[in-house]
Amino acid sequence: MSDAPLPSEPRTRSVPADAGQVGPAAPTAGDGRNPWLILIVLCGAIFMLLLDTTIVNVAQQKIKTGLDASLTEIQWILDSYILTYAVLLLSFGRLGDVFGRKKLFVAGMAIFTAASALCGASGWLGGLVGLSGAQALILARVLQGMGGALMMPQTLSLISVVFPPEKRGAAMGLWGSVVSLGAIVGPIVGGAIVTNYAWEWIFLINLPIGIAAIVATLAIVPESKDPLASGRVDWGGVLLSGTGIFAIVYAAIEGNIMGWTSPLILGLIGLGSVLLVAFVWWESRTPDPMMKLDLFRIRNFWAGNVISLAVSFGMLGIFFPMTLFLQGALGFSPLQAGLTMTPMSVMMMIMAPISGRLTDRIGARWILVTGLTLMTLGILFITSRISVATTWQALLPALVVTGTGMGMTFAPMTAAAMAQVPPRISGSASGILNTTRNIGQVLGIAVLGSVLQTQLGNHALDRLATVDGLRDTTRDAIGGLVRDSSFPDIPAAVDSLQPELLVSLPVILGAAQQAFVDGLRDTFLIGAAACLFGVGIALLVQNPRARSVVAPEPRPVAVEAPGTAD
Repeated sequence: MSDAPLPSEPRTRSVPADAGQVGPAAPTAGDGRNPWLILIVLCGAIFMLLLDTTIVNVAQQKIKTGLDASLTEIQWILDSYILTYAVLLLSFGRLGDVFGRKKLFVAGMAIFTAASALCGASGWLGGLVGLSGAQALILARVLQGMGGALMMPQTLSLISVVFPPEKRGAAMGLWGSVVSLGAIVGPIVGGAIVTNYAWEWIFLINLPIGIAAIVATLAIVPESKDPLASGRVDWGGVLLSGTGIFAIVYAAIEGNIMGWTSPLILGLIGLGSVLLVAFVWWESRTPDPMMKLDLFRIRNFWAGNVISLAVSFGMLGIFFPMTLFLQGALGFSPLQAGLTMTPMSVMMMIMAPISGRLTDRIGARWILVTGLTLMTLGILFITSRISVATTWQALLPALVVTGTGMGMTFAPMTAAAMAQVPPRISGSASGILNTTRNIGQVLGIAVLGSVLQTQLGNHALDRLATVDGLRDTTRDAIGGLVRDSSFPDIPAAVDSLQPELLVSLPVILGAAQQAFVDGLRDTFLIGAAACLFGVGIALLVQNPRARSVVAPEPRPVAVEAPGTAD
């Protein structure tokens, strides 16, 4: 594909004479404001968003007890946020270009903060409106997902606008460090809160953070938008992309429960695929499309998106199985499991800004190749270290290698993908990149979770076949519990089906744990293969050419001073 800049688009309206100008080597669009201060404000808000996401995962058992929720309701408390977030990311990214990135960022924070208050009061509110507490919490989580989808794409587009190209790698590296910090702090803070306080506090802690972030954004962050946007919303693109992504993500979430060959799941996958093809067709014919298809003429942009999809599938998809292994098979507490995984996030937090700065100096290609290679080797290293007697000390070296690779991947990948994107349509580009990453995560959890579940069942039956005196019915029942990661229920199942084998319970539990190790190794190999695929794509990334003395033609970006009305 051509790597030429995006062609000039027909001007549908005149551009103000005093509009800010930003080109590849132009001054930043921050109205004289310190871009690093703007970055701090953006990162603080995103930290709140990511912190809440990881905390909820840790607190699900406490929520289940507090709201007397069913397993299905708990699953939807988690999935309602993911589904809403994934569906709206793409369209909200472009809406920031059209109506103002700061406006949508603040609106997203306000919605997310208010929804956090509703989450904390869901037990009380449900009784007022005739819903169960769990149902009220699910609705509030939908609102949180909407707020998060408004916020996330605006951060990358604002970074692209206020930082010149030669500093964007460092800025995105620091942004990546904050993402890592959220992954570190979330499980630890969540574990501490659910251990010592009511579960409602995992949401209520967002209120002071959110209010402070809104005030800081209004005072410090400048407004920016696409001056060539028509001002009209591409409702056809919004509808087609939203319904198509909804069908695909819903099928991925429910596939393990309903079965991947069920008519509903196959129908949703087919419908989603048709709608997304129709979406691309529509965007190619719309005068002011929501998704700028010309972006995919930029090699680094499409390569960055493919890497994002592969890495999110392979890397983020192993987090969930690893958590199940530590807590289910080995009996770690949520806090212990979070602390065990912390070295990986710490290394990512350290390496992200370093690799971001290196990207500004030497380009992203070889940093990406190194990072993805380390991720692949790190996953294989983890695979070699897991056993029924695994300790955090045994996993530490493998997690350090994997975290180093992650830190050398995410920041350069984002910087490379956004580097040649005209700032005026950076919201659209950011929406695409975030959507790709989010879909990769959802598919990774769904597909690798399905692989893990299948392999657990197969390996459990094989391992339990070596236990003397175990009847087929008992073996099948225990195998089902292993497949569902319900290890605490195995003693009761043995007691009810074959109480005479309680003396052999340590042997049975050992076989079940070993089955989990076998299944986890199979699953991690797929994750490693996805990261290895990313290495191949990273070789296609182009490093920037030497800067020419002749300044390139600037691209217009409308910038409003922070003091103007929003």
